[in-house]
Amino acid sequence: SGLRPECAVIVATVRALKFHGGVDPADAGKPNAGALEAGCANLVRHVQNIRKFGTPAVVALNRFATDTDEELALVKQQCASVGAFDVVVAEHWAKGGAGAVALGEAVVRAC
Repeated sequence: SGLRPECAVIVATVRALKFHGGVDPADAGKPNAGALEAGCANLVRHVQNIRKFGTPAVVALNRFATDTDEELALVKQQCASVGAFDVVVAEHWAKGGAGAVALGEAVVRAC
């Protein structure tokens, strides 16, 4: 088709990453850095795959009320370590459009 994306947005949640790291769903709202780090392997692989095509990867990290600043920082660090263009905490579920402004700005910068 000749079409080539200018960037890719990968959507993730701390909760889902903990599931990938082996946490029981009932415990997903509790801090667990070990499970989160283990679960980040999946997200890191997605970022690496996108970058293989020369496409900037923006990670949208949808924030839940139970997410801690330390958990969000861990995900940001993991993604940055493999060259994600940006990792943006998206709070549109709680703040409406205002909670997605930073994500939109990151996509514009990536493109």
